[in-house]
Amino acid sequence: MTPDAGSRPSPADGGDRGALRVLLVAPKGFVGGAESWLLSLLDAAGSRLEARAVLLDAGRLADELRTRGVSTTVRRTGPRPVDLVGAAADLWAEIARTDPDVVLANGVKAAAAVAPVAWAAGVPLVWVRHDPSFDATLGRAVHALASRTVTVTPEGASEVELPGAIVVPPPLLAEPLPREDALGRLRALGVPEDGLLLLGMATRLAPYKGVDTAVEALAREGGERWRLVVAGVEDPGAPDEASRLRALADRLGVADRVTWLGHVDGAGRLAAGFDALALLTRAGVPGYPSAEGHPLTLIEAFAAGTAVVADPRTVPPARGTSATGCVAVDATDAGAVATALGRLTDPDERRRVADGGRTVDAGHPRPADVADTVLTVLAEAATRPGAGLTGGPAITVVSTVLDEVDGVDDLLDLLVPQLREDDRVVAVDGGSTDGTLEALRERAGREPRLTVLSSPGAGISEGRNLGIRRATTDWVACTDVGCRPVPGWLEGFRRAAATGRYDLVTGVYEADGSGSDWERALAAVAYPDPQEHRRRTPLVRAYGRLFGRAYDARLCTGRSVAFTTAAAEAAGGFPEHLATAEDVRFGMAAVEAGARPVLTLDAAVVWGQRPTVASNGRMFRGYGRGDGLSGDPVLVGRNLARALVYGSLPVLALSRRGRLAAVAGLGAYLSLPLVRALSGDRPLRTAALVPVLGAYRDLTKARGCAEGLLRARREGS
Repeated sequence: MTPDAGSRPSPADGGDRGALRVLLVAPKGFVGGAESWLLSLLDAAGSRLEARAVLLDAGRLADELRTRGVSTTVRRTGPRPVDLVGAAADLWAEIARTDPDVVLANGVKAAAAVAPVAWAAGVPLVWVRHDPSFDATLGRAVHALASRTVTVTPEGASEVELPGAIVVPPPLLAEPLPREDALGRLRALGVPEDGLLLLGMATRLAPYKGVDTAVEALAREGGERWRLVVAGVEDPGAPDEASRLRALADRLGVADRVTWLGHVDGAGRLAAGFDALALLTRAGVPGYPSAEGHPLTLIEAFAAGTAVVADPRTVPPARGTSATGCVAVDATDAGAVATALGRLTDPDERRRVADGGRTVDAGHPRPADVADTVLTVLAEAATRPGAGLTGGPAITVVSTVLDEVDGVDDLLDLLVPQLREDDRVVAVDGGSTDGTLEALRERAGREPRLTVLSSPGAGISEGRNLGIRRATTDWVACTDVGCRPVPGWLEGFRRAAATGRYDLVTGVYEADGSGSDWERALAAVAYPDPQEHRRRTPLVRAYGRLFGRAYDARLCTGRSVAFTTAAAEAAGGFPEHLATAEDVRFGMAAVEAGARPVLTLDAAVVWGQRPTVASNGRMFRGYGRGDGLSGDPVLVGRNLARALVYGSLPVLALSRRGRLAAVAGLGAYLSLPLVRALSGDRPLRTAALVPVLGAYRDLTKARGCAEGLLRARREGS
C-alpha cells in the first residue's frame, strides 16, 4: 500500500527511505513488447520499487500490474493532442497526491502526457523510449523535458539520435523450452500435427505488423508446406483487424493452414517449437510506428536457435546480422516472403540460417541485468542512488574536533544507533583544552567501535587524513560536530556504495533556520535546500544554473560525504594547506583522479549555523580565502563575478536603463531566497533581511577570496 503524500518524509527528516517510490505511466492497456518489458522490470526489481501506475487505456495490463501489488488507475485517453491535455491534469493531481520520487514514462505517448507536468512540478522523469518513430518531432521535445532517457535498443540497431540517451538492450524475458517440450505445448494449445512446417508470429493483430503478408505468402509458391501460427491479442486501435485477417485467409483458401491462438502466456518460450519465426513489420501505416523498437520475438528466436524471416528496414536486430543471419525480405511483398519460406523448407537451410544468426548466449542481458541498469537510472534521477538495496559495505566515520565538549556527545548519540557491528568511528582531536578529548576517551570506554586519536595542532584536513589512515574499512564517511545526521544518514551512503558504481558519494545538508529572523534569512539566501533539489521546479533549476547555490556531487562538503579509501589516496587526501574549502577541493581532485561521483538525498544532515552574524561573516571570509588559495577557476570565478556585480551597481545607478537592469538582476538573484523566506515563519521580517544578508555573505566571501589569491601569489613567488 502506498502511503499518502502527507506521510512522505523530507530528506532531512530521515525515516525509512529504502524503496524507490515511482509513478509508472503507460499508454496502452494490452500487453505487447513494451508492456512485457515493463512487467519484467517490476518482477526483477522486487522490493526495490514501491510503484503506482496510471494507464492511459484499459486492458489486461491493469490486471497484470494489480496482480503484482501495483495500485493502478486507468485514465482512458484518446489519440488527439487535446486528449493529452486532459490526461495531464489528472497526472498533475496524481503526482500531488502520491508524491513520487521519480516518474517512469513507458513510451512516447505516456511521456508526452506526463513530461510537461513532471517538469513543472519538479519531479524527475525517466522516459523509456521503445521505438524511434517520433524521434525527429515529439521525441526530441520529450527528451528535452526528461531527466533521463532510456532507449531500449538492441545491439546492431541504427544510431540513437537523442544525445545523452542511455542505451539498454532488451532482455531475454524467459529461457526457451527445448523443441519437443515447446511442440508439446503448441499441440496442447490446438496446433494440429499434420506434417506442415510451422511459421510462428508472436504479435498483436495490428495493420502494421504484416500478418496479412504472411497469410498471403501461404497462398504463393513456396508457402504451400507451411502453417501460420499467430499468438497475439487484438489491437484496441484496430478492432476490425482480426476479422479482416480471417476473411483474407478464407478468400485465399488458406484458412485451414492458419491457427489463431490469441493470447498465450509465455509465448516466447515456445520459439524452438517453430520451424521459423517471422517479423514483417511495415513502415508508413498511419497511426503506427515506422519500425520495431525492440522485437522480443527475434531475441527469443536467436536464443532458441530458430530460423528468422524479417524485414531489415524495420527490425533492428536484423540490421546488425550478417547475410546469413536471417532471411531478409520485403515485408510488403508476399511473394518475397513465400520465396523465403520455400528456401526454409529444406531442414539443412533452416539449420544454416539459424546457426548463422546472432545467438543469444549466457552473456545476453536477462531481466535482472536490465532491471539493475534501469533502477540505477531511476535512482540517480531521483538523487537516491542505491535506493532499495540492502547490505552494503562497512563504513568508518571520521570526524575532527577541537574544543567542542558540548557537541561531541550530541553527535555520537546520533551516529552510534546508525552503526552496524562492523562499522567504526574515528574521532581526531586537534588539541582541545576544554575537556573534549577526555569526554571522547570516556565515551570510547563504553563504545568499542569508537577510536580516539589525539594530534595537537592538526587542522581539519590533517585530522581527516589521519582518520582515513586509521580506517579499517574500504569506505569512509565524514561529518562534523554541529551537524545532526538524520536517521538513515549512514544507510544512505551504504546503499549508494552497495551498487559498486561510485567512489565518491556526496550527501546533503540543510542549514538550520529555526531560530532568529536573521538565521532564517541567512539560511534562505546562502545555502541550498534538500527539498528543493528533490522537487526541482523551473525556478529552482533556472536559479541553480544562473547563480549556483545547488548541490553538486563533485563539490562535496565535509559535513556529509563518503568515499573509498582508494579515491582518497588518488586525490592525495584532503589538502592540508587549506583551512577552508578543503572539502570542495578534495572532491574535485578525487574526480579528476577518476573517482565516480554521485549525489544522494538519503544522506542528510542538519547543520547548525554560527551563533552570530559576525561569526558567520568570518566563516564566509574563510571560505572565500580557501577558494582563493585553491586557485580553482570555478571557485575563484564565482567570487570575483559577485564582487564585480556589486561594484558595478553605482555605475548602473547613473542611468535609467542601468537602474532597470540592476533592479531586474537583483530581482532575479533574490527571487528564490525571497520565495523561501516568504514561505516560512515570520515571512515579512525574514524577507526584509534577505537582501542585506545576501550582500554581506557575498562581499565577505569575495574579500576572503582576494586575500587567498594574494597569499597564494606571495607564497608562490
